[in-house]
Amino acid sequence: MGFKVYLPVAAIVLLVATTGADVVAAMSIAGEPLATAMREDLYWARVEFAGTLLLLAPFVVVARVCGLVEKYARTRSAAFIFAGAMLALLYFYFQGYQSAQHAAIQQMWTAAALSVGLLPFTAGFVVTFATMVAGALAVRFDPRTSA
Repeated sequence: MGFKVYLPVAAIVLLVATTGADVVAAMSIAGEPLATAMREDLYWARVEFAGTLLLLAPFVVVARVCGLVEKYARTRSAAFIFAGAMLALLYFYFQGYQSAQHAAIQQMWTAAALSVGLLPFTAGFVVTFATMVAGALAVRFDPRTSA
């Protein structure tokens, strides 16, 4: 599979983790209609482009690490590590957007901004580090057999 497969899958998971989580949070917590929630999410993603790129970083790093792991370990190990990392990022991003929406309702603007803005540095760092450790263990204990 490699990086060429992991990167597009990571991009799809990123869209679900950011746009999907933001829209679901806006609809379920703030009671916004779907069209309004989508419009606001797309507006902020475009306006805060640097922040959007930062939110992307953990997904790209995980895809790259798993692509490298697959060169030296079996594909099943790399795919398992990738799936676990994507699920973890999806969970943490969803929780971050939920927290941001709760904070915004309470007019806690700094908490709302930091709930999403710090995701790449908190959950993203932890997940990418865990992916690197798991990848190193996979290379050590489940190496690719030479033909």
